[in-house]
Amino acid sequence: MSAAGIVFDGVERRLSQAAKLAVAVALLLSISGLTQAAETRIVASGLGYTEGTIFVDSILYFVDYSNSDVLRLVEGKVQRVWHQDGCGANGLVENGRSLLVACYDGNTIVRISLDGATIDTIRSDKSGNGFSRPNDLATDHKGGVYFSASGDSTTPGKIYYITPRGLVLNVANGIRYANGLAVGADGHTLYVAESETDSLYKYYINLDGTLQDKRLFLRLDDLLANANGRATPDGVRLDKHGRLFVGLYRGGGFAVMSPEGKLLSTVNLPGPHHANLAISPDGLAVYGTVSYDQDGGYEGAIYETRNPVTE
Repeated sequence: MSAAGIVFDGVERRLSQAAKLAVAVALLLSISGLTQAAETRIVASGLGYTEGTIFVDSILYFVDYSNSDVLRLVEGKVQRVWHQDGCGANGLVENGRSLLVACYDGNTIVRISLDGATIDTIRSDKSGNGFSRPNDLATDHKGGVYFSASGDSTTPGKIYYITPRGLVLNVANGIRYANGLAVGADGHTLYVAESETDSLYKYYINLDGTLQDKRLFLRLDDLLANANGRATPDGVRLDKHGRLFVGLYRGGGFAVMSPEGKLLSTVNLPGPHHANLAISPDGLAVYGTVSYDQDGGYEGAIYETRNPVTE
């Protein structure tokens, strides 16, 4: 990143005041050494609403919802991998050495190659029913994929399961804005963020990938005291120990919980919206998204910070 902006497909974008502020705050905290944010740096800026951070080997992939792009960060530079008008790229997951993209606006799941070739588009479930706002995705231990469909004012959120054979099953309903999700380390637990109620739920995963026994895991408003009054979960990631890393759309950063629901750490970061995050392959760092409300749209960036629970 230069002092003015970042190089994006060979063109340097100017940073907004919001993005400059994020950089300035991170640099100031790095000098003061007072908080976890002291070890935070911005690694890509001048983007729209950033989401869907995942690592494929050592390469960080993510999406820009505002511009409907799938992007990757290579040697400090942002590369556009894939674009589709009207998709509204939101979630992203690796599956079988390809990527599945959740098209929030297009109501589809699109499979692309790691280099951006469109392979297939999923438009409906096994029963022929379409999706309402696909949001986030998570793989299981068998090669299947769960994804959330957030729904709208007339259609409650749902969870779908893409079996290893490619069948798409509706496995959970009635979720008040279904968002991030992750498969537990035991392979039999699915965690789901219900953003409208600031809650995390968990389901038991049956052998065929279907779900049962929905239980409240925790309410983040009760767990996380903050000046905003709400702690709204967005993306959910698990580390190798089964600890949950939850990006906070409201709440100012991310939180880490044990598999039993104990709060282990909170990381406060500049910016109002922190949608998603990814843990680096060596487990030492967290890469996440930050977005600012900007003139009816969003101005976004990708940050890197130290993992607060490396052991």
